[in-house]
Parts: sequence; structure tokens; C-alpha cells
Amino acid sequence: MVVSMLASGFVGMAQENMTAVENVNALFSNVNAKVEKVTSIESDLTMTKHKNLLKRDMVSKGKFYYSKPDKVCMDFEKTRDSKYIINGEKMLMSVTGAKSVRNISSNPMMQEMYKVVSSSMTGNLQALQGDYEMEYLQNATHYMVKITPKNAVKKLIERIELMLLKSDYSVESMKIVEPLKNKKQDADFTQYSFENKKLNVNIPASMFDIKE
Repeated sequence: MVVSMLASGFVGMAQENMTAVENVNALFSNVNAKVEKVTSIESDLTMTKHKNLLKRDMVSKGKFYYSKPDKVCMDFEKTRDSKYIINGEKMLMSVTGAKSVRNISSNPMMQEMYKVVSSSMTGNLQALQGDYEMEYLQNATHYMVKITPKNAVKKLIERIELMLLKSDYSVESMKIVEPLKNKKQDADFTQYSFENKKLNVNIPASMFDIKE
């Protein structure tokens, strides 16, 4: 709970004093120029799930791995015995020893998350504009990109909020907000926070192996 409160506090501070980005094309160019040089990312990962039905947020710690162009691994095995791997069109979900392999299109929530992660990690934010309403905000230290689905996924996802560091245009956090079910409550959400990022490191190909 303390970890969750601290994480929420840091994100809240990052979101203060946000104003609209006036030159979005310049932002695209800067992101592309910086991110196109990145071939892999390794970072610490914190996943915070906020559910109104639960008394406290669920917080899981793990590792995040990304290899250009289409490989992602979120490893929470030490804290909640789970791992999620995307390799091309295939996705492995391993939870408490039970494994399943399926096409990524079979899980709309994961598919949209992967689309956003892939676009942001490769610097191709423009690729999202067809299926989403995009809003770009900034303050002294961060850019915020609010991504609202226009397709059928809006039944599952109200919006996605990306926080980018101005220092290197890397993703600091990604928050997936679900549609509001009760106006008297906050919306449920899942937030992924990326810390201690290492760029262009050697990540073994086995990290992205998909085997049942």
C-alpha cells in the first residue's frame, strides 16, 4: 500500500501544471530522432491495479524487457508468479504455473496495450492517430499523451495515459483507465511504471521464447 501511494504521488506530481503542446510535429520529430536509436530496453517494472471492489491497490514488482520491433516481456514471477510475453503475433500468459499461448488479437486489452507500447517504444506515435483521439500535454519535466480509443475497444478502455520524460523521451509510465462504472467512484485502472531503464542492452533471445 505504501509503495502504491508513493508511486501515485510521483505520477501526480509529474502531471502538475500541464499545458497543451503547441507544436506536435516537433514533438514527433524529437521522439523519433531519440527513440529510433533504441534497439532494446530493460527496466524495473511496477504494476499497480486499482479496483474499487478492493480495499487496497494491488502492487506487483518485476522486470520489463523490450526488443525492437515486436518483442515484449513483463516478468512478475518473483512477486506474483506470473509472466507475459509478446513475440510478434503470439502471446504467452503464465499465471501461477498455468500457461496459455494464443494470438494477441484474442485479448483486446493486451492488444491495445501492446499497440501503444510498441508505438511509443519505437517513437511512432503518429501510428496511433487513426484509431485514437490524441491529446498532447506538457510541463517542465514531462510530456503526457492522452490516448482515447475510437474503435470497439472503448468498451474496455476509456483512455491510456503515457508519461514521457523530456530528458530522453522514454516512457516513464503507462496508465490504462477503464470506463467509469459508478459516478460515485473513481475509475478502475492499471498503471505500469518503468524505472532504472537501460537502453540498448543485450537481452537473450530466450527471454522472449513462447513455449507452453
